[in-house]
Amino acid sequence: MMQRWLKRGAVAMAALSMPVLAHAAPLDDAMKTYKLLQCAREGAVLVVKFYNPPTNLMNAPMVAELSDLLTKVEADEVTRVLVFTGGVPNFFIQHYDVGELDSTAAAIDKGATVSSSTELHATHQAYLQIEELSKPVIAAINGQAHGGGFELALACDFRILTNPGSVGLPEANVGIIPGAGGTVRLPRLIGAARAKELMMQGIVADAETAERYGMVMKAVPPDQLMPEAMKLAARLASLPPLSMKNIKKVVNTTPTLPIRDALRIEEDLFWENMGSDEAKARMRAYVESTKKK
Repeated sequence: MMQRWLKRGAVAMAALSMPVLAHAAPLDDAMKTYKLLQCAREGAVLVVKFYNPPTNLMNAPMVAELSDLLTKVEADEVTRVLVFTGGVPNFFIQHYDVGELDSTAAAIDKGATVSSSTELHATHQAYLQIEELSKPVIAAINGQAHGGGFELALACDFRILTNPGSVGLPEANVGIIPGAGGTVRLPRLIGAARAKELMMQGIVADAETAERYGMVMKAVPPDQLMPEAMKLAARLASLPPLSMKNIKKVVNTTPTLPIRDALRIEEDLFWENMGSDEAKARMRAYVESTKKK
């Protein structure tokens, strides 16, 4: 349903000219052009703040910038961990812009057709980019992340939430359903019963509930959010990138496969890691360290 206006936003953003330079330059140059994303490097960690005041609504232009960013992060040799947070106090992303959704619904009422393409809409594609990124992604949720904002966080590998703060998928309250992966990812994270309890009643969870249900890794006071996120990011950045990539790939792709098929994927990636120079060096160093004890 959202495809037409999302694609229009994506086409408009694609018109931005991005100089193609070596190494980290494509990402660094692109970061200077974004209007709704504020990006800063902290060593091997890239911190990206969503910035659409006053309440950080997600919209088509933000989706387009996000997709462009993720494409460049994947190819960037400097970035080893990506951290998302909100650039507006108390809002990670409040939710998707309901005004855009309502305009789309009105256009359909007037005879506009929804694309019959089998291609997923732009928001799904951007969130899949997060999920399939070869590098760890942390959502540092600084307050509210509802609807499309929480769906983005669900696509990340780790979620840390401020207390007070809230997350959830309350779309049923306005007569729709989560449309950017929420009905798929939330049940896989916390189970079908809990997911239906929240989504079918349009409930958002406070920080304590979100932590108890497993919707977030932990809930922390606001002044501890970024220190916690950066501590985790530093630890992840210190570990072999190939291990991060392959663990993420196995965990994300095998849950619905028959056990033998899943184990085959794990085995193939295990041997890929075993053959890497970094694994060999680390294993040798470990063996040598045990001999000295």
